[in-house]
Amino acid sequence: MSDSVDLNTRGRRPAFFGDGQIDALLTALLESMSQQWATRERVLALQKLLERRGVIEPGELEAFVFDDADTAKLAADQQAFLADAFRAIGGGFQGLSDREQEIDEFQRG
Repeated sequence: MSDSVDLNTRGRRPAFFGDGQIDALLTALLESMSQQWATRERVLALQKLLERRGVIEPGELEAFVFDDADTAKLAADQQAFLADAFRAIGGGFQGLSDREQEIDEFQRG
C-alpha cells in the first residue's frame, strides 16, 4: 500500500468520492442535517423556556393537534417546499446557449 493520499485541502474543496457531484451532494446533505439539528435544538430550548415560565405545561407541545385549516395549509406549504428542494432533480437543466438566447430575447423586448 504505497498509494499516497494528499490530505492537505487548504484552498481546495476536499474530495471523498471519485465523482465531484457525489461530494457536492454529500456536502449539501451534511449542511442540511447540521441546520436541521440547530433548528431542533432551538425548538427544544423554546419549549423548555416556555415550560419553565409556565406558559405551557410539560407534554402540551407533544399533545398539540393542528386544526383542519392549519393541516391543509401545512400540507400545501410542504408540497411547495419539496417542489423547491427537488426542482433541480425533476426539471431539465438549461444549457448556457439556451440561457443566452432567453436573455437576448428578453433584452429585445
